[in-house]
Amino acid sequence: MLSSAVGPAWLRSSFGIAVVNILDIQDDFELCNQLFSRLAEFCNEIDVDSYTELERVVTLVWHSGGLIGNGGFHYLFEGDFSGDPGFVYTAAAYQRIGASRAYEAFQDAIRQFPGGVLPADIDERLRAYESLPKATWDQIERRYYDAAKDTETCLARFIREHRRGYEDLLNQKKS
Repeated sequence: MLSSAVGPAWLRSSFGIAVVNILDIQDDFELCNQLFSRLAEFCNEIDVDSYTELERVVTLVWHSGGLIGNGGFHYLFEGDFSGDPGFVYTAAAYQRIGASRAYEAFQDAIRQFPGGVLPADIDERLRAYESLPKATWDQIERRYYDAAKDTETCLARFIREHRRGYEDLLNQKKS
């Protein structure tokens, strides 16, 4: 059996050995990642309409960031988030946390589509995406990636500023 002195607190809490409040994690990345993971335990698919604002902000920023980080905007645009056609709530979540550079890159990506609106049909969306020069997407993605640390810091600050709300949300979802 592991003692409570082994490993970081967030890891111990994953094993249920020393239940530590996720919201006490000091490292920004770990705070965001662990809260996102805990929220995903309750519902493993994105359904924006069913989320509270606090849940929506963490889920949309962290999940979209993971997708973009693993395959650029192409990877994000290959699918949809239920309840967020055109990723309007997703973009707004970046703005809500104050991640202005990532928000601007996200908005710039959306503006590349006809009329500045993502086509609802994914095949049509990808055709429009692929019709643009790779250099255009590289430049937008570079701006997004350059803002990643700032986005992480902004999201962690948002979580800490709304600690009580997240405590209530986690306790409500546990029961």
